[in-house]
Parts: sequence; structure tokens; C-alpha cells
Amino acid sequence: MSVSSLRRFRAAVAAAAVLTAALGVGTSAAHADTAPTTPTQTRFQEPRDLLRALDFDALAADGWTLTDDEEATEVVELVAETTPAPPPAVTPEELTRIVPGIPAEKVEQFIAPLNDAMARSGIDNPVRQAAFIAQLAVESDSFRTFEEYASGRAYEGRADLGNTHPGDGERYKGRGAIQITGRHNYEKVSEHIGVDFVAHPELLAAPENAFTTAAWYWTSRNLNEVADTAGIVRVSELVNGGHHALGRRIDDFKRGLDVLLQP
Repeated sequence: MSVSSLRRFRAAVAAAAVLTAALGVGTSAAHADTAPTTPTQTRFQEPRDLLRALDFDALAADGWTLTDDEEATEVVELVAETTPAPPPAVTPEELTRIVPGIPAEKVEQFIAPLNDAMARSGIDNPVRQAAFIAQLAVESDSFRTFEEYASGRAYEGRADLGNTHPGDGERYKGRGAIQITGRHNYEKVSEHIGVDFVAHPELLAAPENAFTTAAWYWTSRNLNEVADTAGIVRVSELVNGGHHALGRRIDDFKRGLDVLLQP
């Protein structure tokens, strides 16, 4: 393969890898913004699968060919290099240290959906992860509950929350790992996740939905950028609407950074 042809090929492989990552090809589960219907087959399981997806005939017409195993190996290594690495996962031990009050039996149950929600939502650096976990820890009482302890009557008639029907306050009280509240938010998250939380609000408190819906709330308010730029106080204001338990949120955030930034 000539130098110029190899450069063209490198560009083609890089573009294919980027498009594959951007479109989510290669994951077996549906993205959070689509309703999971039937399981999808994994298409790209390893770098060589991506090579098979490229249009070699068209590339050959452009003047390049793979002439030996050494060049083929170089291409496979190139694909591996251009595939984005997944964000670092939080371990059960790290979660326990960040949120000391979390019940021991909940750690193993919640660690996988927590990491999955963060990975799918770009919560992919220690600042974002520490901020996200700090908010969830306060809103869920250290992951003890995914349903607000109060009855929800205080939200009755709150037009700003979309509670315009009798009984909406109690029906759509805070649920999920980040305590999503109000008919309006229940409608929005239902559209995004593909689960009818309006008709079945109790489903929002189920562990399999609690973290996915929390990640929806987080990204719908662009809180990754807020965490990166404005800081934990502003994140807390956008999650809670005020400064409730702000000291606790800041302390949990600092503890999260200490844990996640350790080598």
C-alpha cells in the first residue's frame, strides 16, 4: 500500500469508527431515548468486524489494496486505536466510600445500573460522576429510597410542575434516584424512556428505572456542562431548586472527588 493510499485508508477507518461510536452501533441494549422492544444483535464485537463493514471494493477502486498480513495487522490495530474507550466505572468499594450511608445490600444491586446510566449520559469524568452521585445520595437518602417520604400533597395545584389535575400532587410526587417530581416531568421522561410513568407513576421508583430517569433529568438540564464549569452549588440549585441540604451535597461531592481522583 502506498503512503498516500494508506493515509486515505486511515481516514476511512477513522471515519467509520467515529460514526460507529456516534450511532451507538455495537451495543446490545437500546439507548435511553428509545423504547427497548426486541434485543438487538451486536454488530461490531472486535476491530476485525469493523473491517468487514467497510466497502473494500470502493476503496480498491480508489487505488489501494492490502498486500500482506503486516499491513492487515496495522489496520486492525488502527481500528482499535480509533475506538473510544468507555468511561471509567465506579466500583462498589468506591461507591461505599463516596456514600458511607448506603445500605450494604444495595451496593451490588445498584452499581451496574448506576454505571450504565452514567456511561450512556456522558457522565464520564470524576467531576461529573462525583456531582451526579452526590445529588443522587441526597435525593434518595443515601440510596435508601426511590420514592419521596412525604405524601406529595404540598405539590397539589403546582402549575409550574404541570399538576393541573386533582390528585396530581400525590400521584406525581418525587420518585427515582433523583426524585423527579410533577406531571410535566413525568410526561417528559415517559416520552424519552418509552415507559408510561404518567399512567403508572410507581414504575419510576423501580430500581431498573430509577437511574435511567435520573440520567435523563441530568442531561435534560445540561448538568454535565454545569458541573464542568459552574460547579457543585449551581448543579445543586438546578437539581433541587434551592439550597436544601447544600452542605451535604458539597461534602459528598468533595468525598467523591477524593475517591475518584485517587490513582
